[in-house]
Formats: sequence, structure tokens, C-alpha cells
Amino acid sequence: MLVTGLASLFAGDFSGMIPEPTSTTAVATNAGYAKLLAELGVGSLAVGIALVVLIPYLRKLITDKAETLPAETLATVVPVA
Repeated sequence: MLVTGLASLFAGDFSGMIPEPTSTTAVATNAGYAKLLAELGVGSLAVGIALVVLIPYLRKLITDKAETLPAETLATVVPVA
């Protein structure tokens, strides 16, 4: 649900960035669309590069096991009646 909600918010923001056509030809809006798509592409590349850089750190977080204490340091609990 979080993903679809965020996607909806981003879609609303990006659709607001698209320029309103001032004339009836597509040539008038080509520059605006080209700029918007270039910004989206650069943003996607930046996020992709950041994730590739974070792979070793994330893998370490996922695969690290909890440290276990040696049996000698564990105290035996004896119930008292």
C-alpha cells in the first residue's frame, strides 16, 4: 500500500510538471517533454547508481548473524521454590 500511495503522489507531481499546450501542434510541447523525460532519466540513473553502491552494505546487513555468547558465559538459572 505504501508503494502504490507513493507512486500516486509521484504521478501527480510529474503530471503537474508537464507543460500545457499553447497551440495545436506537438512541436510546441516537444521541448518541455524532452526536458521532463531527461530529468526523470537522470534521476533514475542516480538512484540506480546509489543502489549499486549500497549493495555491499545492504548484503552485510542481511547476512550478518547475531553474535552468540559462548556457553561458559551463560549462567544457569535455578528456580527457587
